[in-house]
Amino acid sequence: MYESTTLWSRRSISLGRLSLGAVVGIALAAPSSLAAQAEREPDRMVMGVSFRGNHSLASDTLAASIVTSNSSALARFFLTRPLHFGRRRVFDEVEFRRDVVRLRLLYRQHGYFEARVDTTVRRTDNAVSVTFRIQEGAPVLVDSIAVTGVDSIVAPGRLARSLPLVVGRPFDRYLFAAAADTLVTALRNRGYPFAAVYRSYSVDNTTRLARVGYDVVPGPHARVGEIAIAGVQGVSRRTVRRSLAVREGDVSNQDALFDSQRSLYQTDLFRYVSVGVAAESTVAGSDSLVRVQVQVQEGPRTRFRTGVGYGTIDCFRAQSTLSQNNFLGGTRRLELAVKVSKLGFARPTSLGSRNVVCRELANDTSGSSHFSDTLNYLASITLSQPAFLARRNAIAITAFAERRSEFQAFERIGVGGSVSLAFGVGRDLPVTLTYRLAYGRTRAADPTFCVFFDRCERSAITQLSDNRRQATFSVSVLGRRTNNPVDPSRGHVTSLEAAYAGAAIGSQYAFAKIVFETARYRRLSRDWVAAFRVRAGIVRPGLSTVPGGVIRFVPPEERFYLGGPSTVRGYGRNEMGPVVYLADSLDADSMPIGLRTSPLGSSAIALANLELRFPSPVLSSRLRLAAFVDAGQLWDQTTGGLIPSGWRATPGLGIRIATPLGPMRLDAAYNGYARQPGPLYVVNTADRTLVRVPQDYPGPARPASFLRRLQLHFSVGQAF
Repeated sequence: MYESTTLWSRRSISLGRLSLGAVVGIALAAPSSLAAQAEREPDRMVMGVSFRGNHSLASDTLAASIVTSNSSALARFFLTRPLHFGRRRVFDEVEFRRDVVRLRLLYRQHGYFEARVDTTVRRTDNAVSVTFRIQEGAPVLVDSIAVTGVDSIVAPGRLARSLPLVVGRPFDRYLFAAAADTLVTALRNRGYPFAAVYRSYSVDNTTRLARVGYDVVPGPHARVGEIAIAGVQGVSRRTVRRSLAVREGDVSNQDALFDSQRSLYQTDLFRYVSVGVAAESTVAGSDSLVRVQVQVQEGPRTRFRTGVGYGTIDCFRAQSTLSQNNFLGGTRRLELAVKVSKLGFARPTSLGSRNVVCRELANDTSGSSHFSDTLNYLASITLSQPAFLARRNAIAITAFAERRSEFQAFERIGVGGSVSLAFGVGRDLPVTLTYRLAYGRTRAADPTFCVFFDRCERSAITQLSDNRRQATFSVSVLGRRTNNPVDPSRGHVTSLEAAYAGAAIGSQYAFAKIVFETARYRRLSRDWVAAFRVRAGIVRPGLSTVPGGVIRFVPPEERFYLGGPSTVRGYGRNEMGPVVYLADSLDADSMPIGLRTSPLGSSAIALANLELRFPSPVLSSRLRLAAFVDAGQLWDQTTGGLIPSGWRATPGLGIRIATPLGPMRLDAAYNGYARQPGPLYVVNTADRTLVRVPQDYPGPARPASFLRRLQLHFSVGQAF
């Protein structure tokens, strides 16, 4: 049994005509008359809090502004409720009445002066469900914005256009205050560190229009006269100065002070940093001098970090980092890092039943090659020097040993080193130059060598898999402006990378490669986000040195692959694009027995992803949904040029669950295509060499049922 009551529904009409002070007075007076009633009421657990009619403000925003809130999911679930699991929140009648006023005040702050809030309460003997029904009404709009006192510094209209408060939009008190801060920052970036802004507004209730004014007092123009550094102990003042973006004699600039503070934090030498104009600075004359105060607190010199995780392709994985900050002085950092993956599956850590631990890796095989039978690892030692020759430059020298593999494609084992120089172009455009020299071997599927070299003898494959020297010189540019590095809803990320390998820089392999990628994020409405990504790349082979001469060849790790949870989700990992088939034998109808597949990799790539992310109708604070379309194409290099494999587009739906590590993602994509045809090789039982079947194998038939055409992917983090 439950009862349904509506509170403040009729009174809301009269309350809408009362002043804000009267509303607050009623809310404060109500508890005295309700206290005795609340004592007589039994404790009821809050089973649900919902909002209806809110269009301008999100439900999460409204929920955060009130006291009445849901009990935890475990406390509400009927199986765990009797066990008293989870957090149980008791319904408070007094705070509930105050919540109505809190919501009205919140709407008033956002420009909705006539908003009305009614409530519906469903009570049982020990539980309560609450619904706040909101009538937002028409907002008060900004009619004009006047900025005075800056005529001699900058055009007032130019400043007004940069404010977050916009003419014709609702008069939001939070944006009204933020606009004043924007004006102060603009003046302080132009050399006026003591600028102040006085704000005012008037509202015409009849026309629902607000006139806003900002009176700016810029104060005197100033330059940096002295930089005082306090709090250093083991770190020299010279080291601190090298990381600052300000120098004596510079025009005072607030952004430069923030940039200096960020640079000092990025050295990892300090646990606390403050950079600003000293409060006791004095100003004399039109071009005065101010003192910049730098206050730091040093952190630990030695740091150790470790972490573990799990992935369907990596199995169990772990990584550890030991770093020594301010190594030999000058903010240098010495870092030792170790990463291992495929723990529990690969030697020497394999468990009894490896298929149970990582079932997916059991398919990471082609012919006699099994790319996941041994641990993947990367051990490196890096010495880095920030502020190398200039404040925004950094140089890093690394030595490494690695074993890495790509699912069903190749494994790479080698040792080497690299030198990289990073520097800034403009304000937010880092450029990195890297020279990398490695000595090792790449083991690919046996049929891969047959396709690229037209040689399938075991001795030839062994020679082609021998250790070789590979050197590359690369240039990369990365531009990132997003509101969230893990799950962005606004902004863009754009990157461009070009690499060259050849005899001129000491490499036995020769190729040229360029890759461009851009991702854009746009908020369509309060909770809906559109995300779009484009990637394009090409690699052209040069004359690589192999036993017996030279050949045009691109190492497998430098080719392009598609398919998987972050590219074209309608395919399994690396399953899209040119493939080669290997069979143990052929039956009487010339059909392969024991068929395996290996991706060849491609010489050019085009990828496009479009995704719409929106809230779930249930548990919207933790659960989001996505609809997406992935499209891509790969090109194979032949003597006649690039041969396209054909465009493939796969639509799908996904679920996103919010976690501290980022959104946990489950995607289901529909693939209506048959597997791509490719060359078929059969193992010669006499000498175990590979023999190519005259005609290409058409590939497995397309699955007959709809469910079998769905490809599932589970991962953590957005696809892009």
